Amino acid sequence: MQHVKPVLVKFVIYSILITLVLLFYGYSIASLLVLSAILVVVTYFLGDMIVLPLKGNWIATLVDVAIVFLGVLIWTVPSYGLYFSVIGGALFVAFIVGVCEWFIHIYIIGRVDRDGREPLYD
Repeated sequence: MQHVKPVLVKFVIYSILITLVLLFYGYSIASLLVLSAILVVVTYFLGDMIVLPLKGNWIATLVDVAIVFLGVLIWTVPSYGLYFSVIGGALFVAFIVGVCEWFIHIYIIGRVDRDGREPLYD
């Protein structure tokens, strides 16, 4: 249960940002929610579960930004090609996600359950 809140927060943030930016490209909300869910799962397991405990917040945030940037590009390039507006949209989403991820990582690192159990990371 200690993983549910960070994953839900990430999903809400990713969904809002990706929907706000990529809705102008003509994607359906359902497809953007699928993209958000895929990116949340990948970034949570790679960035938050593997890189964050090993390398710290900076590197984990950069990994999450790279994953989101590449994920948005992979999602949009087949439909629109590799144009400046597509790259700009992907960079914008990745940058805002990176800012949010910084604070999500701080929450994950310092989280201690109220029951007195161990924090998520030692």
